[in-house]
Parts: sequence; C-alpha cells; structure tokens
Amino acid sequence: MMNKQYFLVGGLSLLISFFACNTEDELIEERLENNPTPNVVLSGSPGSVDFSKYVAVGNSLTAGLMDAALYTKGQQNSFPNILAQQFQIEGIGGGTFNQPDVNSVNGFNVSIQLPDAVLGRFLLDLSIPGPVPTIGESLSPTYDGDISQLNNFGIPGMRVIDAVVPEYSQFNPFFGRIAASSANSLIQQAAAAQGSFFTVWLGGNDVLGWANSGGSAPDGEIDPLAQLTNPSTLTNIDNFTAAYTGVINAMLSVPNAQGVAITIPPVTLLPFYRAVAFNPLPLDQATADALNAAYQQYNGGLDVAVNQQALEAAEAEQRKITFSAGQGNPIVMLDEDLSDVIIIVDAEGNTNALPKLRQSNASDLLLFTIAPRLGQDFGNGPFGLQDPATDEFVLTLNEQITANTRLATFNAEIARIVASTGGRVALLDINPVFADIAGLTSQQAALLGMSAEAQAAADGQRGLVLDGVNYQPDFSPSGIISTDGIHPNPKGHAIVANEVIRVINESFEASIPSVNLSPFSTVEVAP
Repeated sequence: MMNKQYFLVGGLSLLISFFACNTEDELIEERLENNPTPNVVLSGSPGSVDFSKYVAVGNSLTAGLMDAALYTKGQQNSFPNILAQQFQIEGIGGGTFNQPDVNSVNGFNVSIQLPDAVLGRFLLDLSIPGPVPTIGESLSPTYDGDISQLNNFGIPGMRVIDAVVPEYSQFNPFFGRIAASSANSLIQQAAAAQGSFFTVWLGGNDVLGWANSGGSAPDGEIDPLAQLTNPSTLTNIDNFTAAYTGVINAMLSVPNAQGVAITIPPVTLLPFYRAVAFNPLPLDQATADALNAAYQQYNGGLDVAVNQQALEAAEAEQRKITFSAGQGNPIVMLDEDLSDVIIIVDAEGNTNALPKLRQSNASDLLLFTIAPRLGQDFGNGPFGLQDPATDEFVLTLNEQITANTRLATFNAEIARIVASTGGRVALLDINPVFADIAGLTSQQAALLGMSAEAQAAADGQRGLVLDGVNYQPDFSPSGIISTDGIHPNPKGHAIVANEVIRVINESFEASIPSVNLSPFSTVEVAP
C-alpha cells in the first residue's frame, strides 16, 4: 500500500483519543516479567512444502514500510521476515531470507518532504496526541547488496497492474534500487529468484490510492487509460484480473512451488479514515453566530430553489449549513453528488447556480490529511468553515460504496484465481481479522462485501484478544497499526505472520509454531 501526502504535527488533540499511559516498551517488559518465556527448543515439520527458498511478493505491506517510511526496524519486522525466522525453526527447513535493507534508523518518508529537509518515520507524540516526523535520509538509488540473493520483493506503491509492467523500475525508485535490469517487470525478477515457497500480498494500492484521493481520482472502469499516468486511479477489473493471474502463474512457473495469497484488507476501516471525526470543530458563540450570518444567503437560496421547484425539500434540508457554540460542529464541504441547482434571482429572469455545499455527516469519512488544515486560513477563510473542504479530503458514502464494491470484486477474483491452482496456492482471507478487531457486526461486514468467514468473525466488540491482550485497530500504544494510519506496526506484522502460518498448517499439513507476539512492539513514542 502507499500513502498520499499528509503532515500531522499538532492540532489533533480534539480529533484523536488515546487511552494508554505506558509506552509499548514498558508494556513489553512488564509482560515478559509476568510471563517468562520457557526454556523450550521449538521444532516443527514442513508438511508438503519445501521452505528452502522463500520469496515474498507484494507492496509496502510486504516491504515492512510503517510509520510512513521505509526504515531498518520496519523492514526487520516485516511479516515476511518474521515468517522466514519461523521457517528456520528445527525441522521446517527454511533457508536464509535477504531483504533490500535501507540501513537507516529513521528512513525515507514516502508521504511528506520539505524543501530544506528530508523527513523520516513518524513517532507518536502523546502530548498532542498524534504523529510527528523525524529527520530522515534520502533513499539510496541503488541497493549495495547482492540483488541476485534477494528474497523480499515488496515494493512500496506498487499496484497489481504495476507488477507485470516491463521497465517499472523507471517509475518506482523502490524497485529501481533493486532492479536487475531496467527492462524487467517486478514479477519477472521475483519469479527468477526461484522460490520453492512464496507469499503474494497485492491489490491494496489498486483501491487505496483512489480512496486516499477522497475518490477524486479517475475510475479505471470509466477511463482505463488514466491508469497509465495517474497511480491513484481505481484499477479496472479486467486489468486487475489479468495482472493478478500473471503474478500467480509466474510464481508457479517454478517446478513444485507452493504459496499463500493474501486478500486485500478493508481499507476504509483503517485509522487513516477513522481518526478524524465527522464533526471535529469547536466554536465559540461569536464565531458560530458569524458563520451562520455568512451562510444565511446560501440557506435562503436553498429555500428559493424549493419554492421554484428546482430542488426537493429533503435535499435542501440536507444542504443547509448551521453552526452552534461548543464542540461537535461538522465541517463545510463540497459534494459533487449533490444536484445542480439554478434559481431565478430577479424579475428579469436572471439566474444563479448554487454551490454544491453541505456539512459533513456521520456517513462521511474525513481523511487523515485534513487534520492539520482544519481552521487554517489559506486565503479564503478558515478551512472547513468559510473555505469548504474539497473532494480529496472526504470520502462520501457513495465513494465508500464504490471503493468497497471494487475491493470485494478484487477479493473475489483473488479467491477464484487461487482456487484454480489445484491446491498449490492457499488463500489467506485477512478480512476476518479486520472485521473482528474493528468491532463490526455481521450485518456491517456483509454490507462491506466481506466473506462469510469475516461475517462470522464480526462479533460487534472492538478489539482483538490474543494471548489475553486486547489489541486495538488504531495507532495507540495498544494498537496494531503504525502511525501513518495505514500500515501495520511490528505487532500487526507478527499477527499477520501467524495468520499465514495458520493457513500453511491447515492447507499443507505442516506444523509450524506460531510467533510469540510478546516481544513485538506497537508504536514508538516520541521522547
């Protein structure tokens, strides 16, 4: 998956609620003291799988990008690297696992950069509370290790349709630094690594880029050519299917190779879309009165439109803008789905088109990118008040339906393609984990187009209880998501690794021990 630009420093105290006081390092130390690891030598069996050469194919989720940056600790805690360590347990037969290390403590931030500084990963500042960036390092254009020995082909920003594109290294510097040839596609190079076992976790960016644009980017079903120039385009279904089939077939071209394919998680459940409430603005009485006066003409125009039968009364009511003193004021936003309205303004028949404005409601998702902009004056008055928020900062209900429907379609295609491999590839549906931890009901999971397994796992209780610990779907110290609001933190990656192990054991008659979650951190708190 990839991120869009956002800069989260300050201003989040009214938007995000964190509830843990201890840092994760303190919590880990406490758990280890209370639950000392027994002195046991682990062992297992590989079942029908040859784990001697494990190759991982994917996007930033596979690369270990977290906290909006690719950095050493994130790479070391990528789920493929965690898996590779489990495969090296006695009796399983796993080999070495080499990653294209960036050798950087803070790494290279993929979301934001400043003209005079290179920024690195985010840390969680509990005094705001919210993420703050570190000083990072420029991404080296070349990998200084042996490219021919790499096992991890996780490329941040890569879509399924990018994985099969020749010369993709010219468009993505993360692939450019490890490309054996400028003419290669990523999947050509990954297949050439001759993995006896592989994982494929692709498809998130084919939806996420569009969702992160607030649904303002093109839809590949309407404009397939837009996919060539705009990486935020919502991927065309036929193109997705053809590319994913090509990826799986390429990995299965290695004789007797077996693997696990992972479905796309429900992106709109991620904190990137949930951390900012739909009604985040506090106002004093004077400001509320001034805003109400400023929008009186617009509200009056809606009444005129109803009287002139240019607008239904129900929509007019939905579009009216009012503020009150205190907490919980919605933002003012543009909504292109609203009706075009032209009213007659005088006896001469002159007309005026009303702007497509309304206030946000509980069905809207405000993107994380909006947080530092709210109330700031960029020349048109306070943003979200006098200056309406534009489409790229809000995912409306209609846009959510579009994203979730496409995601469900892609997941159905992934399942169908995996089912056609004759058992050589097993499917890991990651959605039950998300449905459980997000606290969805089975009805809500069904509305999101999730699988029957995900609907069964949706218990309506927020949090995922593992080994007696309740993990949250956020980037608090008890959460499993990193501070960028999208990618898992180390704890989240360890949970994903255990899900892969579960599927391997069930599908290939292996007995690989589960990962001990206790040593893995969640988010790192700023000093």
